[in-house]
Amino acid sequence: MISPKVLSEQVKETLLNRILAGEYQPGDRLVESQIARELGLSQSPVREAIRDLVSMRFLETEPYKGARVRRIDPNELAEIYPVRASLEELAGTLAARRLNGQIGELEFVYGAMVEAAERNHVQDLVAHDADFHRLIVEAAGNRILMDTWGGLMIEQRTLVTAVAVMIADHGLMRVAQMHRPILDALKARDPVRAAREMRVHVETFGQLIREGRSHGTAVDRPLHDREGGHDDLPAGYAAADQDDRELAGVRDEHRRR
Repeated sequence: MISPKVLSEQVKETLLNRILAGEYQPGDRLVESQIARELGLSQSPVREAIRDLVSMRFLETEPYKGARVRRIDPNELAEIYPVRASLEELAGTLAARRLNGQIGELEFVYGAMVEAAERNHVQDLVAHDADFHRLIVEAAGNRILMDTWGGLMIEQRTLVTAVAVMIADHGLMRVAQMHRPILDALKARDPVRAAREMRVHVETFGQLIREGRSHGTAVDRPLHDREGGHDDLPAGYAAADQDDRELAGVRDEHRRR
């Protein structure tokens, strides 16, 4: 028999995928009874899943109106990045010492990111991206760090939307390739360099979110609208070389600090 907790996690994943795919738009109401009937379940796991998505800030509730899909606030996303940068900087330091250059699992996940980018599959790339960062935090071997990082719900609340912003402006492959310097530092067993690359990586995403906000990037546009890679680049991003220069400029700015 499947436990209620497992059921609620499955329902949560289903609902979250629908939100990310744009099947549920900001402002859409999620009705427990309708979802339960559709999935052939009781309302209890649906109610728990909705409660979790509210705590993750993908949904919001109103008195007598139930739960609705929440519009993502770019300001809220930007506030998370300084905290995340500090945590992952520490994770890079500790992981470089403990991994001892053995990065086979991270290389595998990086390859999966590249493969997802080649297929123009946004959600697969996002999932592998989340796995990549989680593996490094776990490799740090510090339970307090892991619990704090997990408590920010980084994978769910920020990574997906941040990657969506990057994709809209720079393309899938560049998102994947931004992880290569981290791998190289970990393989070289260099804690200082690994820490720096982790911080630069996270702060680059944070800056791109702020720039996307100021330039009118549609942070809350569903991911299925972004799977075309360069097809939906804003005006002025006609050349791939220009994208590379801009990303390099952002990274170099952070390294000079």
